[in-house]
Amino acid sequence: MKKIFTLFVAMVLAVLSYAQPANGSLAPDFNLYEIDKTTGNMITDHTINLYDMLNDYKTVYIDVSATTCGPCYNFHQTGTLDGLYNNYGPNSTVNDSRVLFIEGASTGSSWAAINGSAGSSYWDCTHVYGSTTELVPYPVVPLRLSPNYVANDGSCNYYTFHTNYSIGAFPTIMMVCPNRMVYDLYPDVTSNATTYHNQIASRCPAWTNTNDALLSTQKLMASMYFCENDIVPTVLLQNMGTTALTSATLRVTYGSNVQTYEWTGNLAQFATEVVTLSPVTPTQDGSQSMTIEVINANGVADQGSSMNTFTANFGVQRTSDLATSSQTFSSASALGLWTLVDNTDGDFGIYNGALRLRAWDAPSGATGECYAPLMNFSNSPTPSLKFDYAHRRYSSASEKLQVMVSSDCGATWTTVWEKSGAALATVTSGSGEFNATSSQYQTAAVDLTSYAGQSRVIIKFVFTSGYGNNVFIDNVEISDSPVNVESVDESVLAIFPNPVSDVLTINYDKAISQIDVYDVNGKLVKTFTTVGSTVNVSDLSSGVYMLNMQTEDGLVVKKIVKE
Repeated sequence: MKKIFTLFVAMVLAVLSYAQPANGSLAPDFNLYEIDKTTGNMITDHTINLYDMLNDYKTVYIDVSATTCGPCYNFHQTGTLDGLYNNYGPNSTVNDSRVLFIEGASTGSSWAAINGSAGSSYWDCTHVYGSTTELVPYPVVPLRLSPNYVANDGSCNYYTFHTNYSIGAFPTIMMVCPNRMVYDLYPDVTSNATTYHNQIASRCPAWTNTNDALLSTQKLMASMYFCENDIVPTVLLQNMGTTALTSATLRVTYGSNVQTYEWTGNLAQFATEVVTLSPVTPTQDGSQSMTIEVINANGVADQGSSMNTFTANFGVQRTSDLATSSQTFSSASALGLWTLVDNTDGDFGIYNGALRLRAWDAPSGATGECYAPLMNFSNSPTPSLKFDYAHRRYSSASEKLQVMVSSDCGATWTTVWEKSGAALATVTSGSGEFNATSSQYQTAAVDLTSYAGQSRVIIKFVFTSGYGNNVFIDNVEISDSPVNVESVDESVLAIFPNPVSDVLTINYDKAISQIDVYDVNGKLVKTFTTVGSTVNVSDLSSGVYMLNMQTEDGLVVKKIVKE
């Protein structure tokens, strides 16, 4: 259900814009400290360690919120987390769940600010539903307060947590199963404790079998396209059994080709290992699928049926003679070599003759990708891309649409066009679900001449939900025609010092709404949604990064070296 807030205008507080961890991926461990809700002092004689709770077979519910966030307050007024802790927490007869409230905003730098007494108390998320005096019974963990803010190694733990858990908006509600798999939960005002607790049975695999191996979707296939002769699939193998996993038999089915792979090692319960399987040689181009199964664990039939079989869908285009291509998204059957990848659990696909990300329902950070066919620009001196897009913003939620290009068959990606938030909107904001009409589209043009002469070029659209409103594209055309593109006078935009150690200074006389930082592999590693004359990059590892700077005149891409 879409977020409907009964007391306040929906004011989603987006602090950092990362994609949330994919459902079924592994949750990173953390050591954090809670606050004494009576004194306001940090409790430093023990830490809250995620894996310690998971090792005790507890399911952990993590609420990352801000006490200055209206939607967070509305969610807390459901009493869901109070009921979850009281009915299923450490003081209950069930005792299979734990609840953590993590104050994730940069403004949470004192107990007075966190518990609401420093401002309007109705924003408060630390009191039990229906009470103005009783504090929540579960731990409150302020990321901005020492020793949480700075880790023992001197790194900024605040940013590390946001990066590891890809917090895109408040509230973000996650459930972590005992086997470390994390799932995003909708923070609806209709949620209740029983609904959340039932997720354990539907999402968390059993952990009582003796010999039980599991395959995770996190590492099933390394790439969408395979231009070379061999495909080398990888899979994340996890031990769900109560005894050490020392061997497993995997079966790989690719068309009529069936192979078995014998793995040996030593994995304790819940431990994982990325397994590289035997190469497979594709026999034809086009859409392909591969199925990987666990057959045996420790020399006997695997005892767990959950997550033992996964199928990967991907494209094979070893060569291409396509210099032009177009797509109107009239139907799924008309996609041809165009490929859609839905990471939203069903909220991305063709709708009314266009491609839609239904961010109205898709959780913040969920993505959908649309891959064009492999293009050959060997004889194209002026390749270009044109497409229509439409979006109506919901309150302050921030959707993102990107065009990314790879010339090495998906190994690395460069963002060549990007809009997000207000810059992406083609009509004024509204409160209802957006379904675009023809008059609400705008046309974008992207110059691809930097890829002229190259024979293996992949173009993809990447939609990222901010749990706001829907984004559409239509009438995509890849051609060898010069286009007029949005331009920025980069001579008046300067960044220094470069190389940089800590603070990067930006000289530009117009507004910059957002900066996305990508590593050399095209992975988004950091986003600045509040941009002034300086940005702090001290938490980045040493290396080369691309800054995608969204200005009021268009996208500017700058390379920096982090010392």
